Amino acid sequence: MVNIDSELAAKLALSCNILAREGHSDMVLGHVSARLPGQDYLHMKPHSLGLEEVRAEDIIIIDLEGNKLAGKRDRHTEYPIHTEICRVRPEINCVIHTHPPYATALGAVGGGLHPINNEAVLFVNLPLFRETTELIVTPAQGQAVARCLGQARAVLLQNHGVVVVGQSIEEATICAVLLEKAARQEFLVRQFGQPVWSSEEESQRKTEQIFHPRGIERFWQYFARKVQGC
Repeated sequence: MVNIDSELAAKLALSCNILAREGHSDMVLGHVSARLPGQDYLHMKPHSLGLEEVRAEDIIIIDLEGNKLAGKRDRHTEYPIHTEICRVRPEINCVIHTHPPYATALGAVGGGLHPINNEAVLFVNLPLFRETTELIVTPAQGQAVARCLGQARAVLLQNHGVVVVGQSIEEATICAVLLEKAARQEFLVRQFGQPVWSSEEESQRKTEQIFHPRGIERFWQYFARKVQGC
């Protein structure tokens, strides 16, 4: 018997609300999962609610086989995205799958996100999953997504959406927000012509200068204040 962790559930719901406000909302589609380090089960956004609608009391728990262990609402069918990534990357404690418009459009034209702004340095060599454009509803499909993701922070799902991961809810949420911002900037730059972008060495230094743990926490608090109206 496992019980819903109220603090984790509240933070997971806040992540959903932030993502909705920052361009990731798509009706009742999209989902976020999280776990405490070392756990073999996941707290997860439930089916049939929009990201902006989720509250702590809506969160459910599933095991790595997809069985619901706690919560009143239904489970998303694409749970294998979450479970299979968490199986192979034990350091990952949050998985996000959404359909943000610019990043989804970028995946549809073959990817190619360049470090043309600060945010994009996080996604150098961003992988593109091409094996299927369908929903990821089987363990085998989830394993394929996990293989394509590798050790990256995110993967584009061609004609589908994105998957973003992090060692914490804060890290994954901020990376998801910044991925969509970077994709939007990529779109704008392509309208002007051939862009210039940061070198791999510069990208690494900028990542260390801007997106260190304290920076991620400050960004999280900023977006939380926006959602909470402070």
